[in-house]
Amino acid sequence: MVVKPGNRLGGRESNPDTVRKVNLPTSALERELDEQISGEVRFDRVSRALYSTDASVYQIEPLGVVVPRSADDVVRAVTIARRHGVSITARGGGTSQAGQAIGSGLQLDTSKYFNRVLEVNVAERWAWIEPGVVLDELNAQLRPHGLRFAPDISTASRATVGGMIANNSSGARSVLYGKTIDHVLEQRVVLADGSIAHFRPLGSAELEAACAGDSLEASCYRTVRQLAGACKDEIDRRFPKVLRRVGGYNLDEFVDAPTPARPFNLAKLVVGSEGTLALVLAAKINLVPLPAAKAVLTVEFDELLDALAATPLVLRHGPSAVEVMDRFILDHARESPVLDALRRSILQTEPGALLCVEFYGDRPEDLPPRLEALERELAASGFRCCWRRAVTAADQARIWSFREASLGLSMAMKGDDKSLSFVEDTAVAPEKLRDYIERFLQIVRGHGTVAGVYAHASVGCLHVRPVVNLKTAEGVQRFEAIAGDIADLVLEFGGALSGEHGDGLVRGPFTEKMFGPILYDAFRTVKKTFDPHGLFNPGKIVDTPPLTANLRYGAGYITPDPPTFFDYAEHGGLGRAVEMCSGLGACRKTLEGTMCPSYMATRDEQHSTRGRANTLRLAMAGRLGESGLGDHDVRDVLDLCLECRACKAECPVGVDVARFKSEFLALYWRRHGTPLPTRAIGHLRALSRWASRVAPIANAAAQSGLGRWINEQVLGIDRRRTPPAFARHTFARRFAALSPKPSALTRVVLFNDTFTNYNHPEIGIAAADVLDAAGIGVRLAPHGCCGRPLISQGLLDDARAAAQVNADALFEAASRGERIVFLEPSCLSAVREDAPALLRGEAQRRARIVGDACVLFEDLVEQEWRAGRVHLDLKPGPSAVLLHGHCHQKAMGLLPSARALLSRIPSCTVTDLEAGCCGMAGSFGYAREHYDVSRQIGERKLLPAARAMAPGAVLVAPGTSCREQVKHFTGVTAVHPAQLLQSLLRR
Repeated sequence: MVVKPGNRLGGRESNPDTVRKVNLPTSALERELDEQISGEVRFDRVSRALYSTDASVYQIEPLGVVVPRSADDVVRAVTIARRHGVSITARGGGTSQAGQAIGSGLQLDTSKYFNRVLEVNVAERWAWIEPGVVLDELNAQLRPHGLRFAPDISTASRATVGGMIANNSSGARSVLYGKTIDHVLEQRVVLADGSIAHFRPLGSAELEAACAGDSLEASCYRTVRQLAGACKDEIDRRFPKVLRRVGGYNLDEFVDAPTPARPFNLAKLVVGSEGTLALVLAAKINLVPLPAAKAVLTVEFDELLDALAATPLVLRHGPSAVEVMDRFILDHARESPVLDALRRSILQTEPGALLCVEFYGDRPEDLPPRLEALERELAASGFRCCWRRAVTAADQARIWSFREASLGLSMAMKGDDKSLSFVEDTAVAPEKLRDYIERFLQIVRGHGTVAGVYAHASVGCLHVRPVVNLKTAEGVQRFEAIAGDIADLVLEFGGALSGEHGDGLVRGPFTEKMFGPILYDAFRTVKKTFDPHGLFNPGKIVDTPPLTANLRYGAGYITPDPPTFFDYAEHGGLGRAVEMCSGLGACRKTLEGTMCPSYMATRDEQHSTRGRANTLRLAMAGRLGESGLGDHDVRDVLDLCLECRACKAECPVGVDVARFKSEFLALYWRRHGTPLPTRAIGHLRALSRWASRVAPIANAAAQSGLGRWINEQVLGIDRRRTPPAFARHTFARRFAALSPKPSALTRVVLFNDTFTNYNHPEIGIAAADVLDAAGIGVRLAPHGCCGRPLISQGLLDDARAAAQVNADALFEAASRGERIVFLEPSCLSAVREDAPALLRGEAQRRARIVGDACVLFEDLVEQEWRAGRVHLDLKPGPSAVLLHGHCHQKAMGLLPSARALLSRIPSCTVTDLEAGCCGMAGSFGYAREHYDVSRQIGERKLLPAARAMAPGAVLVAPGTSCREQVKHFTGVTAVHPAQLLQSLLRR
């Protein structure tokens, strides 16, 4: 047995300085909660706004938010809420698509603190967990034992197991593993009267004892046993005979008398109850072994219906998963550089649908014969299709990463028409799936719209998302009409209206229609017995409000369209760009990627991409006070955005909060005045020019104790930070002194950025040296600052002027076909991506031509080398290189080129640290108020990896900020790729 008391997944707790400071208690309820809850109690308007939405089409503002640290906090919250007559809605990751994670009372967020793995029994394959543990984080801890929690939902990076229990989630491999209900063994729960119950398997004698007495728990046992017996025939007649049925309450689990093989276990009723019957304090879950071997066959079909028709054929071969994506989903991947790269790496053609068929095996050699057998049958079937095998872990990971992005891709529509989740969870028998989806799509077309289709073909549960504009009366009417017609279709095919994501607000109105009046009355009796006063998540599953109540937008909603600096024409304005965030919560992941670094450190909703986008949306709509975008609370929410740009690349719909923050700050400074530190940091190039002229004096002064104190008082730079040293001899001067180079076939313009010119001219010299050795001629061109410091500080008038200067200075070279080479990734992104968006008309056209000519140093050298146009004669270098990519480099999809280039070093192993953001992010980490969170971000992966480097290994970091962060906290000197290559040139 492995006992892990108090092991909080995801690293350390949030720094107290990063916790939201809420208003002082103003009501008796708030005061009592504040006195008795050891976690956080939030009644401020921004917190209430942040918790008013989930991933559904609905919005309900809660009275307040409780973030519990322990089971005692949960019990106290229930007791206090009951005494004050206030309801409680439990929330895990807030990724629910049916609206069950929002409510008008208290929101209970278990994900931040109440997320421990309490105990793991490897031999017996079970674990006790708290409800707030995220699925991926749980499985990461179980992986060394060769185990996992079986249900594998696409939102695993942020969905909590408590939320999975509430929704009875399943995922891609449910054909093999079933649903969450099949893997929950026991529960400790708090009931509506504040008492604690232990729900577990009971035999006949134990059940009799549990039913005795006058406690609420006993009443629950008696009611469920009586109702299940009385309704046995109706349950057999009305409950859908499909695996993926999660609607209503699970009375079908209790129709027979207890036996050793099927005991009476009320935990099975709590699963899928959406927090309406009890709140889970801890759950004992079943664990399954990791597969010894896996293989995937991707099968491309011309038409979606052919892919569905082929699914029964595929199922005869015993796959562990069969997932489908239609053309609607595949085409939307083109709008994300990262996802489009995945799409192109997976597909052979431009198919109408893609089936991903996975097989598990006990040994790798068992899988090829099974793949061959399926391929033979597909070839003989008459279906027009082609296929490709994925047998390596890397190839399979790309496929599943792309599949998991389907939810976001289905929402990636710009404008007011959106692909919505409201009839997307139906399930029928797989052999009926082809005809059912044909009818489904006919209904959608009959209502004058289209839909995207993806998900679990293996169990007949496809997510079909019709495109509807809920901001118009016509759209709301279409929404309601399609929902009603699909409910009728599901009944006709003997299917389930809710096959995975629960009832909530969007399917609850159809519960009586789907199950009939007898079972509906039984469900209402269950609810009334467990929760006599409507304390737990009222209005879900039964007695729900009308389908069109509480819509996030609704008929007549007008999206704000304020004047902006950046061009948001592709979205239809800033308001619609912000509305791209649908709440699916990919920004709440903590184990991989870069988005969102401050959320990874704080685990606070306000510091997630979703939280920031929601706050901006509500502020622009006037929901956060009269000041709108000038609101100080909005600035607080945006404050810990590092502007890493990871959200633009990693959010499936490309929500670009970094740009939103710049836009907001520009308006904020206009309203409140621009402080001196902001102006100074924004005009860093001018400051650097003066400091460089008196470098020895400037460096000594800035690095002295007195100098650091002055910097902290005047500029807000934390005194614990060592400011970067200035070079007396700039790169421009040193480059001009170089001997003239022989003429080269290829010539490039080297962008002389601020850091290279004034702080690290040795990097510029190294780059020029490497390019010269490769036969590439280099020249410098006159230009201004790239604009990145101005953009990050919200000085967008000046940033626009800088963009104009650069476009004019570099246009001639770009028009001649010369490449403009950058050494600093953030400068490249400023000129390539931000500058064109800041300009308009002819200036924008010129800036785009310049942007198209811009390239990162590593990308250029690798492209030319791969094309056979250049070659570097390199000596063997370090045996190991650890590569830490800059956030903007990763956001632009350029890290693979750097990795490939460094891999050309003889006898060298290159490891991508995949460490996310370093935490420095330009000036962010220097700020006094950001010092602690900056360090927390770095300590996730990067800083420990730097300290643990083997002797002789080299840490390579293209970003200046990253190198400074590593130096400050570890003493390790990281180098730019150009420096490492220069040191290995054979002279």
